[in-house]
Amino acid sequence: MKQESRQLQTEYEATFIDINVGHIRETLQALGGVLKRPQFMQKRMVYSFPKGHEIQGGFLRVRDEGDKITMSIKIMEASGTIDGQKEIELTVNSYNNATQFLQTIGAEPRSEQESKRELWELNDTQIMIDWWPFLEPFIEIEGPSEDAVKNVANTLGCQWEDAIFDSVDAIYSSIYNISKDRVNNHTPKILFNMENPFLG
Repeated sequence: MKQESRQLQTEYEATFIDINVGHIRETLQALGGVLKRPQFMQKRMVYSFPKGHEIQGGFLRVRDEGDKITMSIKIMEASGTIDGQKEIELTVNSYNNATQFLQTIGAEPRSEQESKRELWELNDTQIMIDWWPFLEPFIEIEGPSEDAVKNVANTLGCQWEDAIFDSVDAIYSSIYNISKDRVNNHTPKILFNMENPFLG
């Protein structure tokens, strides 16, 4: 399975928490950044790989992004490194059919999740301002290379040494001092209109 995971496309992405959304927006506007999509809702289902086909650090996802629906393989080959994030993403035409497809081949549902996103572009880099339930907003910067991501991060006033190269479970784990296992495998819903499942 390691050989298969190396064939996935590298996703150069860095996440920064403790941001000032107003400052980020103002800086992007001043730099000529383009607001591609105002804040929109996303819903997703996250799955484990079918038994016998597990990949360490990997999961499957179906996400409704409002204007499109995607089905993805995500693998964190090396948490903490920008080039350790791998992905294959397909655009599909039905959220329900995609989730049924994964369940039919034996993928186990892990969590139903919601988030909100605001999408900007600056040169060849995407900047996503994300809102997740029970977290303060944070940004993800995604670009064609590590240097491209780092340059935009520095321009926006983000400290590279504070970058997170991991999924959102790492943020929940850090903020609430809980294990990633609890976030990934024992929290079946992360939704805006529910009580915080990470307290107590």
